Amino acid sequence: MHQPEVEPNRPRGGGQSTLLDRVLSGAAMFVALSSLAIALYEAHMTREHDRLSVWPYVSTFHSDSGGVYTFNVRNVGLGPALVRSFQVRVDGTPRANWGEVAETLIGTDSAFTSGHTPNAYSSFGRGTVLLPGARLALLQLGPGPAAAPFHRAAQRRMDARICYCSLYGDCWVLDTRGAGEPEEVRECPAVRPSSDLAL
Repeated sequence: MHQPEVEPNRPRGGGQSTLLDRVLSGAAMFVALSSLAIALYEAHMTREHDRLSVWPYVSTFHSDSGGVYTFNVRNVGLGPALVRSFQVRVDGTPRANWGEVAETLIGTDSAFTSGHTPNAYSSFGRGTVLLPGARLALLQLGPGPAAAPFHRAAQRRMDARICYCSLYGDCWVLDTRGAGEPEEVRECPAVRPSSDLAL
């Protein structure tokens, strides 16, 4: 009687193969996730670099030279400042025009109405673009008797509030009544504009 041949038992490599496949699959997933993380980080850093490359920084200052008083605004940042609002206050109260400012500061607005004192105004407000390195004289007064007292009083009692944004939509408020450093905000707050000041 013929006995069927029995094939000897051979070790199976299926278990090892499955484990190796899992290790290789996990390694590939790790590499893919690492590449994605690096790409996202690089994109973030590129955006931050781009934002900083167009960062505006606005400041104001008073000057008095040769009997001429000037109230200036300047952009010492790297990118243009897109002005959203501008307001001038005396003793914390917004003023509608430079005549009101002078009346409150020195008791008369004759410096703006007499025609004898040369003065100049610059248009400044929503829609103004202040380029990097630009300086703008918002008000120039004198030479004349009103310039010096206006300057002294303005340094103590007059302040400005300017809200501006960068090309990327990042916005800041400069309030000279505070520390004088622009404060980053989500958006420019609604303020009563000193519209007549932008002449």
